[in-house]
Amino acid sequence: MADHDDWTADDDARLRAALSSLRTEVESAPLPDARFVRARGRVLRRRRFLAVGAAAAAAAVVAGTIGYAAWNPAGDIVHLPAGRTTSTAPVTTTSPGPSPNTSFSLDKPGILPLAEEWETSLKLPAHSVQIVQATTLEGGVECADPMGKPTAQQSVTQAGSPVSAAATYWQTGGDKAKVSSLEQAVLTCQAGPGFTVKSESVGGYALYSYSAGAAGSGWFAVVPGDDGVELLQLIDPAHPDVRSGGFMKDELVALSELAQMRLGVYATGPLPTELTSPTGGSTKASEKMMIVSGPDPLPPSSLFVPASQWRNPLFGKGAGTILGQSADIGDIGVFCETKDFLSGFGGELGVAEISRGPGDATVIGHQRVRVDQSADPALAKDSVNAQLQQERALLAKGCTESDGTVTATRGPTEGTYLLTKRANGGATRTDYRWVGVTAMATPGAWTTVVFPGSSDGQGFQGTAAQGFAELHRLLSLAHLK
Repeated sequence: MADHDDWTADDDARLRAALSSLRTEVESAPLPDARFVRARGRVLRRRRFLAVGAAAAAAAVVAGTIGYAAWNPAGDIVHLPAGRTTSTAPVTTTSPGPSPNTSFSLDKPGILPLAEEWETSLKLPAHSVQIVQATTLEGGVECADPMGKPTAQQSVTQAGSPVSAAATYWQTGGDKAKVSSLEQAVLTCQAGPGFTVKSESVGGYALYSYSAGAAGSGWFAVVPGDDGVELLQLIDPAHPDVRSGGFMKDELVALSELAQMRLGVYATGPLPTELTSPTGGSTKASEKMMIVSGPDPLPPSSLFVPASQWRNPLFGKGAGTILGQSADIGDIGVFCETKDFLSGFGGELGVAEISRGPGDATVIGHQRVRVDQSADPALAKDSVNAQLQQERALLAKGCTESDGTVTATRGPTEGTYLLTKRANGGATRTDYRWVGVTAMATPGAWTTVVFPGSSDGQGFQGTAAQGFAELHRLLSLAHLK
Protein backbone atom coordinates (compact mmCIF):
# COMPACT_ATOMS: atom_id res chain seq x y z
CA MET A 1 0.00 0.00 0.00
CA ALA A 2 1.41 3.41 -0.97
CA ASP A 3 2.43 5.89 1.71
CA HIS A 4 0.60 9.19 1.78
CA ASP A 5 3.25 11.68 2.79
CA ASP A 6 0.85 14.58 2.18
CA TRP A 7 -1.42 13.60 5.12
CA THR A 8 -1.06 16.24 7.83
CA ALA A 9 -2.16 16.77 11.40
CA ASP A 10 -4.74 19.29 10.17
CA ASP A 11 -6.27 16.64 7.88
CA ASP A 12 -6.44 14.27 10.81
CA ALA A 13 -8.19 16.88 12.95
CA ARG A 14 -10.75 17.63 10.25
CA LEU A 15 -11.54 13.93 9.83
CA ARG A 16 -11.97 13.44 13.57
CA ALA A 17 -14.26 16.49 13.74
CA ALA A 18 -16.43 15.16 10.89
CA LEU A 19 -16.74 11.74 12.52
CA SER A 20 -17.59 13.33 15.85
CA SER A 21 -20.28 15.47 14.22
CA LEU A 22 -21.74 12.42 12.48
CA ARG A 23 -21.82 10.52 15.78
CA THR A 24 -23.66 13.41 17.45
CA GLU A 25 -26.28 13.51 14.71
CA VAL A 26 -26.80 9.75 14.83
CA GLU A 27 -27.13 9.70 18.62
CA SER A 28 -29.62 12.58 18.55
CA ALA A 29 -31.97 10.70 16.20
CA PRO A 30 -34.24 8.33 18.18
CA LEU A 31 -34.43 4.74 17.08
CA PRO A 32 -37.72 3.91 15.36
CA ASP A 33 -40.29 1.71 17.04
CA ALA A 34 -39.41 -1.96 16.45
CA ARG A 35 -42.89 -2.53 14.99
CA PHE A 36 -42.13 -0.03 12.23
CA VAL A 37 -38.77 -1.65 11.46
CA ARG A 38 -40.46 -5.03 11.08
CA ALA A 39 -43.26 -3.48 9.06
CA ARG A 40 -40.78 -1.75 6.77
CA GLY A 41 -39.06 -5.04 6.06
CA ARG A 42 -42.35 -6.77 5.33
CA VAL A 43 -43.41 -4.00 2.94
CA LEU A 44 -40.10 -4.12 1.08
CA ARG A 45 -40.40 -7.89 0.80
CA ARG A 46 -43.96 -7.48 -0.47
CA ARG A 47 -42.78 -4.98 -3.07
CA ARG A 48 -40.19 -7.44 -4.29
CA PHE A 49 -42.89 -10.10 -4.42
CA LEU A 50 -45.03 -7.82 -6.58
CA ALA A 51 -42.12 -7.23 -8.93
CA VAL A 52 -41.59 -10.93 -9.57
CA GLY A 53 -45.26 -11.98 -9.29
CA ALA A 54 -44.75 -14.43 -6.42
CA ALA A 55 -48.38 -14.59 -5.34
CA ALA A 56 -47.67 -16.72 -2.28
CA ALA A 57 -46.84 -13.57 -0.30
CA ALA A 58 -50.23 -11.95 -0.89
CA ALA A 59 -51.73 -13.54 2.20
CA ALA A 60 -49.56 -11.21 4.29
CA VAL A 61 -50.41 -8.02 2.43
CA VAL A 62 -52.54 -6.57 5.20
CA ALA A 63 -50.31 -7.63 8.06
CA GLY A 64 -47.48 -5.23 8.67
CA THR A 65 -48.36 -2.52 6.16
CA ILE A 66 -49.65 -0.12 8.80
CA GLY A 67 -46.19 1.26 9.56
CA TYR A 68 -45.12 1.75 5.95
CA ALA A 69 -43.94 5.38 6.20
CA ALA A 70 -42.81 5.63 9.80
CA TRP A 71 -39.13 4.89 9.17
CA ASN A 72 -38.45 8.51 8.17
CA PRO A 73 -41.52 10.70 8.73
CA ALA A 74 -39.74 13.79 7.43
CA GLY A 75 -38.51 12.46 4.12
CA ASP A 76 -40.07 9.10 3.25
CA ILE A 77 -43.74 10.04 3.01
CA VAL A 78 -44.99 11.11 -0.40
CA HIS A 79 -47.78 13.65 0.08
CA LEU A 80 -50.09 12.95 -2.82
CA PRO A 81 -51.98 15.64 -4.74
CA ALA A 82 -55.64 15.28 -5.65
CA GLY A 83 -54.69 12.91 -8.47
CA ARG A 84 -53.21 10.58 -5.82
CA THR A 85 -50.16 9.64 -7.81
CA THR A 86 -46.86 11.16 -8.84
CA SER A 87 -46.95 9.26 -12.11
CA THR A 88 -49.61 8.37 -14.63
CA ALA A 89 -47.40 6.03 -16.62
CA PRO A 90 -49.27 2.87 -17.65
CA VAL A 91 -48.41 -0.31 -15.79
CA THR A 92 -49.19 -3.91 -16.62
CA THR A 93 -52.08 -5.27 -14.56
CA THR A 94 -53.20 -8.81 -14.00
CA SER A 95 -56.82 -7.70 -14.38
CA PRO A 96 -58.49 -6.93 -17.71
CA GLY A 97 -58.18 -3.37 -18.98
CA PRO A 98 -61.10 -0.94 -18.98
CA SER A 99 -64.18 -2.24 -20.71
CA PRO A 100 -65.43 -0.43 -23.81
CA ASN A 101 -68.55 0.15 -21.70
CA THR A 102 -67.30 0.68 -18.16
CA SER A 103 -70.89 0.60 -16.91
CA PHE A 104 -70.57 -3.16 -17.20
CA SER A 105 -67.20 -4.04 -15.78
CA LEU A 106 -69.16 -6.68 -13.87
CA ASP A 107 -69.40 -8.74 -17.04
CA LYS A 108 -65.72 -9.57 -16.45
CA PRO A 109 -65.64 -12.51 -14.03
CA GLY A 110 -64.04 -12.45 -10.60
CA ILE A 111 -65.13 -12.37 -6.98
CA LEU A 112 -62.80 -9.50 -6.01
CA PRO A 113 -62.73 -6.01 -7.58
CA LEU A 114 -60.86 -5.49 -10.83
CA ALA A 115 -58.12 -2.89 -11.33
CA GLU A 116 -60.47 -0.61 -13.25
CA GLU A 117 -63.02 -0.81 -10.43
CA TRP A 118 -60.45 0.28 -7.83
CA GLU A 119 -59.55 3.15 -10.16
CA THR A 120 -63.07 4.36 -10.87
CA SER A 121 -64.27 4.04 -7.27
CA LEU A 122 -61.25 5.77 -5.74
CA LYS A 123 -60.85 8.30 -8.59
CA LEU A 124 -57.39 7.11 -9.50
CA PRO A 125 -55.81 7.60 -12.95
CA ALA A 126 -56.62 4.91 -15.51
CA HIS A 127 -54.06 2.10 -15.79
CA SER A 128 -52.30 3.16 -12.56
CA VAL A 129 -53.39 0.19 -10.42
CA GLN A 130 -51.62 -3.15 -10.33
CA ILE A 131 -53.28 -6.24 -8.88
CA VAL A 132 -51.73 -9.57 -7.96
CA GLN A 133 -54.05 -12.47 -7.15
CA ALA A 134 -52.79 -14.83 -4.46
CA THR A 135 -52.46 -18.44 -5.57
CA THR A 136 -51.27 -19.77 -2.20
CA LEU A 137 -53.53 -18.89 0.72
CA GLU A 138 -51.89 -19.79 3.99
CA GLY A 139 -52.24 -18.20 7.41
CA GLY A 140 -54.64 -15.52 8.57
CA VAL A 141 -55.23 -11.86 7.82
CA GLU A 142 -54.46 -9.16 10.36
CA CYS A 143 -57.62 -7.70 11.95
CA ALA A 144 -59.48 -10.81 10.76
CA ASP A 145 -58.22 -13.39 13.23
CA PRO A 146 -61.52 -15.34 13.60
CA MET A 147 -61.84 -15.98 9.86
CA GLY A 148 -58.92 -18.32 9.27
CA LYS A 149 -57.68 -19.25 5.80
CA PRO A 150 -59.26 -17.12 3.05
CA THR A 151 -60.87 -18.39 -0.14
CA ALA A 152 -59.50 -15.65 -2.42
CA GLN A 153 -57.19 -12.68 -1.96
CA GLN A 154 -55.53 -9.92 -3.94
CA SER A 155 -52.94 -7.24 -3.25
CA VAL A 156 -53.24 -3.82 -4.83
CA THR A 157 -50.60 -1.15 -5.50
CA GLN A 158 -50.58 2.12 -7.43
CA ALA A 159 -47.80 3.29 -9.73
CA GLY A 160 -45.66 6.08 -8.24
CA SER A 161 -47.50 6.05 -4.92
CA PRO A 162 -47.09 4.54 -1.44
CA VAL A 163 -50.82 3.78 -1.35
CA SER A 164 -51.65 0.08 -1.22
CA ALA A 165 -54.69 -2.06 -0.58
CA ALA A 166 -55.96 -5.60 -0.23
CA ALA A 167 -59.19 -7.51 -0.76
CA THR A 168 -59.86 -10.87 0.90
CA TYR A 169 -62.87 -13.17 0.57
CA TRP A 170 -64.01 -16.02 2.81
CA GLN A 171 -66.70 -18.45 1.69
CA THR A 172 -68.92 -18.97 4.74
CA GLY A 173 -72.07 -20.61 3.39
CA GLY A 174 -74.04 -17.48 4.29
CA ASP A 175 -73.23 -17.73 8.01
CA LYS A 176 -74.23 -14.30 9.39
CA ALA A 177 -72.37 -15.00 12.64
CA LYS A 178 -69.14 -15.02 10.64
CA VAL A 179 -69.93 -11.56 9.28
CA SER A 180 -70.59 -10.26 12.80
CA SER A 181 -67.39 -11.87 14.02
CA LEU A 182 -65.34 -10.16 11.29
CA GLU A 183 -66.96 -6.80 12.00
CA GLN A 184 -66.11 -7.10 15.69
CA ALA A 185 -62.53 -8.19 14.91
CA VAL A 186 -61.97 -5.13 12.73
CA LEU A 187 -63.58 -2.72 15.19
CA THR A 188 -61.43 -3.97 18.09
CA CYS A 189 -58.24 -4.53 16.08
CA GLN A 190 -54.95 -3.53 17.74
CA ALA A 191 -52.34 -3.74 14.97
CA GLY A 192 -49.76 -1.74 16.91
CA PRO A 193 -49.17 1.19 19.27
CA GLY A 194 -51.65 4.02 18.72
CA PHE A 195 -53.73 2.01 16.25
CA THR A 196 -57.37 3.10 16.56
CA VAL A 197 -60.43 2.04 14.54
CA LYS A 198 -63.66 4.03 14.20
CA SER A 199 -67.00 2.77 12.87
CA GLU A 200 -68.17 5.06 10.06
CA SER A 201 -71.37 3.33 8.92
CA VAL A 202 -73.15 0.01 9.25
CA GLY A 203 -75.85 -1.09 6.82
CA GLY A 204 -75.60 -3.39 3.82
CA TYR A 205 -71.88 -3.36 4.61
CA ALA A 206 -69.79 -1.98 7.48
CA LEU A 207 -67.25 0.80 6.91
CA TYR A 208 -64.41 1.68 9.29
CA SER A 209 -61.62 4.26 9.27
CA TYR A 210 -58.40 3.76 11.19
CA SER A 211 -55.42 5.84 12.26
CA ALA A 212 -51.91 4.72 13.13
CA GLY A 213 -50.49 8.17 13.85
CA ALA A 214 -47.21 8.81 12.05
CA ALA A 215 -47.60 5.46 10.30
CA GLY A 216 -50.60 6.76 8.35
CA SER A 217 -54.28 5.93 8.17
CA GLY A 218 -56.75 4.04 6.04
CA TRP A 219 -60.06 2.27 5.70
CA PHE A 220 -61.64 -1.13 6.22
CA ALA A 221 -64.91 -2.37 4.73
CA VAL A 222 -66.67 -5.60 5.67
CA VAL A 223 -68.87 -6.51 2.70
CA PRO A 224 -71.22 -9.51 3.07
CA GLY A 225 -72.59 -11.58 0.21
CA ASP A 226 -75.05 -14.43 -0.03
CA ASP A 227 -72.38 -17.10 0.41
CA GLY A 228 -69.44 -15.32 2.04
CA VAL A 229 -67.90 -12.08 3.24
CA GLU A 230 -65.19 -9.79 1.88
CA LEU A 231 -62.73 -7.55 3.73
CA LEU A 232 -61.35 -4.50 1.92
CA GLN A 233 -58.44 -2.50 3.31
CA LEU A 234 -56.97 0.72 1.93
CA ILE A 235 -53.64 1.93 3.36
CA ASP A 236 -52.61 5.59 3.01
CA PRO A 237 -49.29 6.30 4.78
CA ALA A 238 -49.33 9.98 3.75
CA HIS A 239 -52.03 11.09 6.21
CA PRO A 240 -52.21 10.43 9.97
CA ASP A 241 -56.01 10.59 9.87
CA VAL A 242 -58.54 10.07 7.08
CA ARG A 243 -60.00 13.51 7.79
CA SER A 244 -56.69 15.24 7.12
CA GLY A 245 -56.76 14.33 3.44
CA GLY A 246 -56.41 11.34 1.18
CA PHE A 247 -59.33 9.08 0.42
CA MET A 248 -62.86 10.17 1.28
CA LYS A 249 -65.73 8.18 2.73
CA ASP A 250 -67.85 8.47 -0.41
CA GLU A 251 -65.07 6.84 -2.42
CA LEU A 252 -64.95 3.88 -0.04
CA VAL A 253 -68.73 3.69 -0.19
CA ALA A 254 -68.52 3.43 -3.99
CA LEU A 255 -65.87 0.70 -3.75
CA SER A 256 -67.86 -1.24 -1.15
CA GLU A 257 -71.08 -1.08 -3.17
CA LEU A 258 -69.27 -2.26 -6.27
CA ALA A 259 -67.62 -5.09 -4.32
CA GLN A 260 -71.04 -6.15 -3.03
CA MET A 261 -72.46 -6.16 -6.57
CA ARG A 262 -69.57 -8.36 -7.68
CA LEU A 263 -70.29 -10.80 -4.85
CA GLY A 264 -73.93 -10.83 -5.95
CA VAL A 265 -72.88 -11.88 -9.46
CA TYR A 266 -69.97 -14.23 -8.83
CA ALA A 267 -70.28 -15.48 -5.24
CA THR A 268 -73.89 -16.56 -4.88
CA GLY A 269 -73.10 -20.14 -3.93
CA PRO A 270 -70.27 -22.66 -4.10
CA LEU A 271 -67.60 -21.27 -6.38
CA PRO A 272 -68.27 -22.98 -9.74
CA THR A 273 -65.57 -22.88 -12.40
CA GLU A 274 -68.01 -21.29 -14.83
CA LEU A 275 -68.04 -18.07 -12.81
CA THR A 276 -64.28 -17.70 -12.67
CA SER A 277 -63.56 -18.70 -16.24
CA PRO A 278 -61.91 -16.05 -18.44
CA THR A 279 -64.47 -16.80 -21.14
CA GLY A 280 -67.20 -14.93 -19.24
CA GLY A 281 -70.18 -15.48 -17.00
CA SER A 282 -72.02 -18.74 -16.50
CA THR A 283 -75.65 -19.43 -17.30
CA LYS A 284 -75.81 -22.01 -14.53
CA ALA A 285 -77.84 -19.65 -12.35
CA SER A 286 -80.59 -19.70 -14.98
CA GLU A 287 -81.15 -23.43 -14.94
CA LYS A 288 -84.20 -22.93 -12.72
CA MET A 289 -87.06 -22.10 -15.06
CA MET A 290 -88.63 -18.65 -14.85
CA ILE A 291 -92.30 -18.23 -15.75
CA VAL A 292 -92.36 -15.96 -18.80
CA SER A 293 -95.50 -14.28 -20.13
CA GLY A 294 -96.08 -12.93 -23.63
CA PRO A 295 -97.11 -13.81 -27.15
CA ASP A 296 -95.60 -16.77 -28.96
CA PRO A 297 -92.81 -17.24 -29.64
CA LEU A 298 -91.48 -16.41 -26.17
CA PRO A 299 -87.83 -15.69 -25.46
CA PRO A 300 -86.19 -18.54 -23.51
CA SER A 301 -86.37 -18.33 -19.73
CA SER A 302 -82.55 -18.52 -19.62
CA LEU A 303 -82.45 -14.86 -20.70
CA PHE A 304 -84.06 -13.77 -17.42
CA VAL A 305 -82.29 -13.06 -14.14
CA PRO A 306 -83.33 -15.91 -11.79
CA ALA A 307 -85.76 -14.96 -9.06
CA SER A 308 -83.25 -16.16 -6.45
CA GLN A 309 -80.82 -13.43 -7.52
CA TRP A 310 -83.35 -10.68 -6.85
CA ARG A 311 -83.02 -11.35 -3.14
CA ASN A 312 -82.17 -8.16 -1.22
CA PRO A 313 -83.25 -7.16 2.31
CA LEU A 314 -84.31 -3.77 0.91
CA PHE A 315 -86.98 -5.39 -1.26
CA GLY A 316 -90.17 -5.56 0.78
CA LYS A 317 -88.28 -6.16 4.04
CA GLY A 318 -86.66 -9.21 2.45
CA ALA A 319 -89.36 -11.57 3.71
CA GLY A 320 -90.55 -14.78 2.14
CA THR A 321 -89.50 -16.87 -0.83
CA ILE A 322 -88.70 -14.98 -4.02
CA LEU A 323 -90.82 -16.24 -6.90
CA GLY A 324 -90.76 -15.82 -10.66
CA GLN A 325 -94.32 -15.74 -11.98
CA SER A 326 -96.49 -14.63 -14.89
CA ALA A 327 -97.09 -10.94 -15.55
CA ASP A 328 -99.21 -8.59 -17.62
CA ILE A 329 -97.22 -8.12 -20.82
CA GLY A 330 -98.79 -4.71 -21.38
CA ASP A 331 -97.75 -3.09 -18.12
CA ILE A 332 -94.62 -3.71 -16.05
CA GLY A 333 -94.97 -0.48 -14.10
CA VAL A 334 -92.64 1.76 -16.09
CA PHE A 335 -93.89 5.33 -15.92
CA CYS A 336 -94.25 7.23 -19.23
CA GLU A 337 -94.61 4.10 -21.38
CA THR A 338 -97.79 4.26 -23.45
CA LYS A 339 -99.93 1.25 -24.31
CA ASP A 340 -98.68 1.28 -27.89
CA PHE A 341 -95.00 1.47 -26.90
CA LEU A 342 -94.49 -2.18 -27.85
CA SER A 343 -96.72 -2.16 -30.93
CA GLY A 344 -95.10 -3.12 -34.18
CA PHE A 345 -92.34 -5.20 -32.61
CA GLY A 346 -92.18 -8.49 -34.49
CA GLY A 347 -89.55 -10.43 -32.55
CA GLU A 348 -89.69 -12.42 -29.34
CA LEU A 349 -91.16 -10.56 -26.38
CA GLY A 350 -91.57 -11.79 -22.79
CA VAL A 351 -91.96 -10.55 -19.23
CA ALA A 352 -91.21 -12.17 -15.86
CA GLU A 353 -92.57 -10.87 -12.57
CA ILE A 354 -90.59 -11.32 -9.35
CA SER A 355 -92.69 -11.49 -6.20
CA ARG A 356 -92.76 -12.66 -2.60
CA GLY A 357 -96.21 -14.19 -3.01
CA PRO A 358 -99.63 -13.64 -4.57
CA GLY A 359 -101.09 -10.17 -4.96
CA ASP A 360 -99.77 -6.82 -6.20
CA ALA A 361 -98.51 -5.82 -2.75
CA THR A 362 -95.82 -8.51 -2.86
CA VAL A 363 -94.36 -7.63 -6.28
CA ILE A 364 -90.64 -6.88 -6.18
CA GLY A 365 -90.04 -6.02 -9.82
CA HIS A 366 -90.18 -7.05 -13.47
CA GLN A 367 -87.84 -7.91 -16.29
CA ARG A 368 -88.83 -7.58 -19.93
CA VAL A 369 -86.77 -9.20 -22.70
CA ARG A 370 -87.03 -8.54 -26.43
CA VAL A 371 -85.12 -10.42 -29.11
CA ASP A 372 -84.86 -9.26 -32.73
CA GLN A 373 -85.04 -12.32 -34.98
CA SER A 374 -83.35 -10.85 -38.02
CA ALA A 375 -81.20 -13.42 -39.78
CA ASP A 376 -78.56 -10.77 -40.47
CA PRO A 377 -76.52 -10.14 -37.26
CA ALA A 378 -75.72 -6.59 -38.39
CA LEU A 379 -79.41 -5.76 -38.84
CA ALA A 380 -80.22 -7.28 -35.43
CA LYS A 381 -77.49 -5.18 -33.79
CA ASP A 382 -78.77 -2.02 -35.47
CA SER A 383 -82.28 -2.83 -34.28
CA VAL A 384 -81.09 -3.25 -30.68
CA ASN A 385 -79.21 0.07 -30.76
CA ALA A 386 -82.22 1.90 -32.22
CA GLN A 387 -84.62 0.43 -29.65
CA LEU A 388 -82.25 1.25 -26.78
CA GLN A 389 -81.95 4.86 -27.94
CA GLN A 390 -85.73 5.15 -28.25
CA GLU A 391 -86.41 3.74 -24.79
CA ARG A 392 -83.67 5.76 -23.09
CA ALA A 393 -84.93 8.96 -24.69
CA LEU A 394 -88.45 8.18 -23.49
CA LEU A 395 -87.29 7.56 -19.91
CA ALA A 396 -84.94 10.55 -19.73
CA LYS A 397 -87.49 13.25 -20.56
CA GLY A 398 -90.17 12.36 -17.97
CA CYS A 399 -93.85 12.98 -18.68
CA THR A 400 -97.22 14.02 -17.31
CA GLU A 401 -99.71 11.24 -16.58
CA SER A 402 -103.34 11.47 -15.56
CA ASP A 403 -102.57 11.05 -11.86
CA GLY A 404 -99.30 12.95 -11.52
CA THR A 405 -96.13 14.44 -12.97
CA VAL A 406 -93.11 12.22 -13.59
CA THR A 407 -89.54 13.54 -13.44
CA ALA A 408 -86.47 11.54 -14.42
CA THR A 409 -83.05 11.39 -12.74
CA ARG A 410 -80.24 9.75 -14.66
CA GLY A 411 -78.28 7.14 -12.73
CA PRO A 412 -74.50 6.91 -12.41
CA THR A 413 -74.28 4.28 -15.17
CA GLU A 414 -75.59 4.40 -18.71
CA GLY A 415 -79.20 3.37 -19.19
CA THR A 416 -80.29 3.73 -15.54
CA TYR A 417 -83.00 6.11 -14.34
CA LEU A 418 -85.03 6.96 -11.26
CA LEU A 419 -88.56 8.03 -12.24
CA THR A 420 -90.38 10.01 -9.55
CA LYS A 421 -94.14 10.58 -9.74
CA ARG A 422 -95.71 13.23 -7.54
CA ALA A 423 -99.47 12.85 -7.41
CA ASN A 424 -101.88 15.60 -8.45
CA GLY A 425 -104.06 17.41 -5.94
CA GLY A 426 -103.58 17.01 -2.23
CA ALA A 427 -102.12 13.49 -2.24
CA THR A 428 -98.89 13.26 -0.27
CA ARG A 429 -97.61 9.92 -1.56
CA THR A 430 -94.70 9.89 -4.01
CA ASP A 431 -94.04 6.84 -6.17
CA TYR A 432 -90.68 5.79 -7.59
CA ARG A 433 -89.50 3.47 -10.34
CA TRP A 434 -85.88 2.47 -10.77
CA VAL A 435 -85.64 1.54 -14.47
CA GLY A 436 -82.67 0.26 -16.47
CA VAL A 437 -82.23 -0.85 -20.07
CA THR A 438 -79.28 -2.66 -21.65
CA ALA A 439 -78.24 -4.86 -24.53
CA MET A 440 -77.60 -8.51 -23.71
CA ALA A 441 -74.86 -10.96 -24.68
CA THR A 442 -77.34 -12.92 -26.83
CA PRO A 443 -77.26 -11.37 -30.33
CA GLY A 444 -80.32 -9.23 -31.00
CA ALA A 445 -81.51 -9.23 -27.36
CA TRP A 446 -82.08 -6.33 -24.99
CA THR A 447 -83.85 -6.01 -21.68
CA THR A 448 -85.66 -3.64 -19.33
CA VAL A 449 -85.46 -4.10 -15.54
CA VAL A 450 -87.76 -2.17 -13.20
CA PHE A 451 -88.62 -2.19 -9.51
CA PRO A 452 -90.89 0.17 -7.54
CA GLY A 453 -90.73 2.10 -4.29
CA SER A 454 -92.83 4.75 -2.55
CA SER A 455 -92.60 7.46 0.09
CA ASP A 456 -94.78 5.42 2.46
CA GLY A 457 -92.41 2.43 2.55
CA GLN A 458 -93.86 0.17 -0.13
CA GLY A 459 -91.54 -1.75 -2.45
CA PHE A 460 -87.83 -1.00 -2.43
CA GLN A 461 -86.93 0.65 0.87
CA GLY A 462 -83.41 1.95 0.30
CA THR A 463 -81.99 5.31 -0.69
CA ALA A 464 -81.74 6.53 -4.27
CA ALA A 465 -78.05 5.55 -4.34
CA GLN A 466 -78.82 2.08 -2.99
CA GLY A 467 -81.54 1.72 -5.61
CA PHE A 468 -79.15 2.61 -8.41
CA ALA A 469 -76.58 0.15 -7.01
CA GLU A 470 -79.18 -2.65 -6.99
CA LEU A 471 -80.36 -1.69 -10.48
CA HIS A 472 -76.78 -1.80 -11.73
CA ARG A 473 -76.32 -5.26 -10.19
CA LEU A 474 -79.46 -6.65 -11.82
CA LEU A 475 -78.66 -5.07 -15.18
CA SER A 476 -75.16 -6.54 -15.04
CA LEU A 477 -76.60 -9.99 -14.45
CA ALA A 478 -78.99 -9.52 -17.38
CA HIS A 479 -76.19 -8.14 -19.57
CA LEU A 480 -74.30 -11.44 -19.25
CA LYS A 481 -77.14 -13.46 -20.78
